[in-house]
Amino acid sequence: MSQPTPAASPLSHSSQATSTQPSTFTFQSSNDPLLRAQPHRLATAVIAHADQKPRERVLLYALVFALAPKRCLEIGVRWGGGSRIIHAALSDLSHGVLVSIDPSPSLEFDWTLIADRATLIIGSSPADLGRCLAAADGPFDFVFVDGDHSEKSCYADLEGVAQMTTPGANILLHDAFHPPVDRAIARALQSLPFADVAMPALTRNDGLHVESGRTMTFGGVRWLRRK
Repeated sequence: MSQPTPAASPLSHSSQATSTQPSTFTFQSSNDPLLRAQPHRLATAVIAHADQKPRERVLLYALVFALAPKRCLEIGVRWGGGSRIIHAALSDLSHGVLVSIDPSPSLEFDWTLIADRATLIIGSSPADLGRCLAAADGPFDFVFVDGDHSEKSCYADLEGVAQMTTPGANILLHDAFHPPVDRAIARALQSLPFADVAMPALTRNDGLHVESGRTMTFGGVRWLRRK
C-alpha cells in the first residue's frame, strides 16, 4: 500500500512566504510655533473693506499665513482693507511686520488698532520706498502691489521693489488683468530680476466705466518671485 506523502512544511521551500511583522511609523511634529499657528483672524479677509473681491482677499490672507514672511511691504493702502488682512495673518502667526505706503490713504479705521505690527508711511512709491526699508529694518520678503494702475507707475513700483527685496521674495500684484498692469508685469519679467510663479486668482472683472460707458477690465492676482 502506498504511503501518503507528508504535507510539505510551509517553511521547507525556498519560495516560502516571508513572515511580516506589523510596521510602526510614528512622527513627532516640530514644536515650531509657526507650524502650530491657527487662522483665528481669517474672518478679517471677509469683513475688511478692500478694493478686492472676496476670493482675492481670502487669497491674500492665506498666502501671508502660509508663507509666514518676516517683513511685508504694501504699496497702495486706500481704505486700509489690505493692510488689515495682512496684519491679521501676521498676528495669527505671532510673526512678522508690515510697512504700508500711500500718498493719501482714506482709512476707514484707526491705524493704531494694527500698529503693533504695521507702520503707515505717507509717501509715494518708488520715491519713498527707502523710508519703508528703514521702518522694516531690513529688506522685504513679501510685497503686495496695489497702487497706481498705469503701466508707467506699476513698472516703476516693480523697479523699486526689486531694490527693496531679497532673492526668493514673493510679490503679489492686484488687478493683473487690467491691461496697463499686465503690460508692466510683462516688461518687468523681461528686464527685472523677477520670475513668473502663477495667476492664483482668476478673478477677471469685466465691468463698466460708468462715466464713459466703456467696458474696463480689472481683477486678478499675479504672483512673481524675486530672483
